[in-house]
Parts: sequence; structure tokens; C-alpha cells
Amino acid sequence: MQSPLPSNETLLEFSNAIPWQEIEQHKRKFNQAVKDLARDPSNTLLPLEKLSEIVGVPVLTQFDANDPNGANVVLADVNGQTHVLGAAVSSRYRGTKTLAQAMVPYNFNPSVNHTNLAETDDPITRMRYLGAEIELGLVHSDGSAPNEDQMQQYMEIYRTHAEKLGITPQVDREAGQYQIEAHVAPVLGYHKTRKALGGILTALVLTSQETGMLTTVLPAYPVESDFRLTEDPKVQTAVDLMQEVNNYFPEYKWRLDEAHKRYHVDPPTDNYVQMFRNQGCHIHLDIAGRSEALGLLTFYTMLHSASAVANSAVLKGSPFVNGTCDPELLCTREYLRRVTVTGRYLHLPTSPHLTQDGLTRFSSLLRSERVNAPARAMLYEDGMGTMVSVMHNPIGRIRPDLGSSKRICTLESTGMPASVSGSRMAAVLIDFEYSHVLIEDYFRKHGCDLGPMYDDKDMWTFLGPLDPQTYMDLQDASDRECTDTGVITATGTRMSLDEFYEKKRVFMHKALFDINSVDIMPRDIDDVYVSLTRMLAPPSGHAAQTISDFISHPKLKSTGNWGRILRNRFIELGGAPGDHRPDLVMQIVREIHEALRMRYLESKID
Repeated sequence: MQSPLPSNETLLEFSNAIPWQEIEQHKRKFNQAVKDLARDPSNTLLPLEKLSEIVGVPVLTQFDANDPNGANVVLADVNGQTHVLGAAVSSRYRGTKTLAQAMVPYNFNPSVNHTNLAETDDPITRMRYLGAEIELGLVHSDGSAPNEDQMQQYMEIYRTHAEKLGITPQVDREAGQYQIEAHVAPVLGYHKTRKALGGILTALVLTSQETGMLTTVLPAYPVESDFRLTEDPKVQTAVDLMQEVNNYFPEYKWRLDEAHKRYHVDPPTDNYVQMFRNQGCHIHLDIAGRSEALGLLTFYTMLHSASAVANSAVLKGSPFVNGTCDPELLCTREYLRRVTVTGRYLHLPTSPHLTQDGLTRFSSLLRSERVNAPARAMLYEDGMGTMVSVMHNPIGRIRPDLGSSKRICTLESTGMPASVSGSRMAAVLIDFEYSHVLIEDYFRKHGCDLGPMYDDKDMWTFLGPLDPQTYMDLQDASDRECTDTGVITATGTRMSLDEFYEKKRVFMHKALFDINSVDIMPRDIDDVYVSLTRMLAPPSGHAAQTISDFISHPKLKSTGNWGRILRNRFIELGGAPGDHRPDLVMQIVREIHEALRMRYLESKID
């Protein structure tokens, strides 16, 4: 069995060369020194001698230290071995910031592995707090587009309602002018997560009632618009980058033209970012001990697995783009992602320390100005013949760059669509949380060696990596069929979604029982997987057939095929698949809002 993961021998060799405790000390001292330098804008260069004195080992840069404008990687040299302390993009992306002000910490510790993880501040396997961000769109009830002042007003009113409801009030702008991102605070467990998502949806409905703007909580922004992007300088530099990178590949110009024709974009533009209007539920889990190797293992197993494909299918359902009903797809999100070369499939992120030529790949991509953030240089891909960052790949990312005082590193799943069903999103999030418990426990026992997992056919079925072609074929099938699709597991077994989750429920009972350090009760497991099977195959034999059924019916909510429900409603209103009928799509958006209003403001449905 071939694996792209580093061998356990590689992990041990690195940790023997540089003890993990030393790396932690280097990073803490470096991060504080850079903060001190950043306070004075006259510090345009990094004083390497001074930094070396503070950190306690030689500090050097991958590229010319006397170049204040180029991207660079800062390294610590220990006995002939190096590790990354931090990195910065070029002045093209950092604006007026100095090199020190733009320096992003590299918090992963490549010396933390399965043999010493118990020595860190994470001595035992535990359930990790999970956070999420939900992207959604806004539109006036008459179909007109909100301006920036109205968007800001919506966000402020949302914060007020969120605070009153006791949920996190954080909401941010997205790159699209008509899109925002609501945050789910890190929580544990299905019921707390479901309650948090219910609070978010309630706050959104209350804000819509007050502002007259309707939310489009779908995997793609559905209504007709001018595809405008925000004027934020960070967004504009990102747009410049994506335009430049995509223009290297004529194939992607063809893909963009095809998308314009498919969704009746008139007049068409050559802007890839404008077409890239998908909306997701991004999931974050912190990585124990900031272990770089654990990040790679979780990325390659959990995010490549049949579980990831099934979870994505559960949340899919959005046949509309630009007021057009797609001629064949029940969910358009992955089609939109593939319009840009940055949305290509990623096998494994580059580790500057633990993968072959990792530092060269990471630093070269950063220096090439084809990424606008250091962590995105880890998403190196050269399958098209030249290096690019697949920052929008359908798998996810590992993040060593979060700036909190706790220096948290996360695994981020970007393959999950946004959904109007809080119950479905909560179940997917907690399945992700439970699966991560097993992968962390596995790492502590076996490191990055996939042999024992392969020999455990049950674990390989649910968490083993799929080959790239199978993964993409399953995604394509669920784009066309949503929850009517099935999965093929890493063992080659074919199952319906409800059969998959029922078998995973039984597997989780057995697998989690032996992890005594994690307080997950049998009922907690059933709450997640029985909920999923009930939504996918209701025991009553009755499933939602209409928008109001799916959102607000007391017995049918969250059941049925959401993508098919939306397409059927479009046809009932007089449209046909492939038609450009913005009036009908807006009517459907209004009906979704009315069902949400009934669910969260007028009924007593949980």
C-alpha cells in the first residue's frame, strides 16, 4: 500500500534532530520579538543577529534578508537542521505593512509525533472543540442587490439579535458583495451545536424581518446579480492573483466561458472570482500538540474518506446560479469551484519539514507571488505543469497560522456546503468531531503508518482515504443526485447514505467504547447517526416534498432530497431545467424565507 504521508522513521528522525521542547521555545521567543519589532514601522528589515540572540539559535531567511519587499520564510538553524518560525507574503499583498508587521507565525511543531505527543499539553486523546463558519448570501425581497451600507447595517442588526439569543455575534464580509459569513462558536456535542445553529438561523430570520433583506442559505448564491465584489483592498489583490494564475491555463478560460453560457451571464466577464460564488460550511478542529504530522494524517484520512463524501452529499442542494436552474445538477457548488484552477483536487498539503522538497516547494510558491497568504503556500499543486496554490480545493486545509495567544493549529474542512437545515449541519459537524477522536487516538498509537488502519476493515471503510478518481466520481454523482446518491468506501463497498450512517453508528459504538479518556456516551452517538438515518430514510415512509415540508413541517423537517425539492418547485412554477428565470428563483428564495420565518419565529419546533 502506497501512502503520500511521511514515514514514522521520518518523523522520529526530525524529532531526534530537534527536540520538540526547543522548537516551542524558539517559536514563543520569535513571535514575541516580531511583535515588538512590528510596533515600530521604521523597522523595514528583520535584524537577524538580534533575533538570533533572542531566540537562542541562528535565525536566517530562505531568501535575501535585505529585500524588504519580497516574500520570505524565516528559519531557525539547529545543529544543521532548520525549522520554520514564520513567513510573510510580498509587499504586493501586505500593502503598507512592514515585513515584521506582515510576519505570520508558523505554529505547527514538526517534532511532535506519536512517541512524544503525550509529553505536550495534550497528554491524552480528547474530543476537540469544533468551530464553523457558514457562508450565505443576501438579496432584497424584490430581487434588487443591497449596497455596502445596507450590508453593514444587516450585520450590525444580526449581531444585536445574536447577542440577545446568547450565540456568538461574530459575522464577517465575504469577497462577494452580497455575501457574509456567520460564525459558530467552538462547542462540544450534537445538541449544543444544533442549538447554536438554530440560534444563527433565528437571528438571520429576525434580521431579515427588520431589514427586508432575505438570506440565501444555499451552497451557491442563487439569484441574478451583477457579480460585484467588495472594494476591500485585500479582496482586490486576491482577485488580481486569481486572474493572473488562471490566465496561465487556456483550459480555464474555456471553463469560465462555458459557465457563463450555462448560467446566462450577460454580459460575460473574464473575472473568475465573480463566477466563483459558492457558499460553504467551513469546519475547524484544533490539532493536538500542534503536531504537523497529525495534521497531515487527519487531512489525508478524514477529509479524503467516504465519510467526507457522504457528509457533503447530506448538505448539498442548490440547482440555481444567476437566476438559472441548472440543466442537470441538483447542486452547483462543485461545478463553480472547478471554474478556477485554484479549485483543483489536492492529494496532501506540503509540509516544509516532513515531505520531500517541502521547504523548497513551500518557499518557492510563496516567493512566486502566486499565493496571498503563507498558509496557502502549503496547498502546492503542479499537476497542470506549473506550480499553483489550490487554495479552493474541495478537500480542505491545515492551518498553522492562527494568531491567537494559544497558537492553535487547525484542520479545516472546506468541502461541506452551507445548508438551510441546522439539524443536518449539526450532525455533519459532530460526525466530523467524533471521527477526529478516532484519528487522533490512532495517531498516538501508530503515527502516520496506515498499515494498522488498512488491516482494520471497519476503520478503513469509514475513515480510509479514497483514491482521487473515486472521490471525484462520488462528488459528481452527489452533485446530480444529492441524497439519492450512494457512496463507495475505501474497501470498495457500495452503500446508500442511510445504510452508510447506520453502519457507521455501530462502528462508532465499538470504536469509541475503548477510548476511556473521551466522555462520549452511547446516547450521544445515537443522537448523531440515528438523526442522520431518520433524515435520509424516515421510518414513517414519508419525506418532505416541498420547501415548507423540509424547513418547517413538525414531522418532515430536514427529510427528503433538498436539491430535488428546489428543482421540482422551479418546474411547478413554470420553469424547466436550463431555463434562465430569475423571477422564479426569487419566488423560491421568498418561499424559503417564509418557511424559515414559520419555523423560527412562529412555531415551537425545536
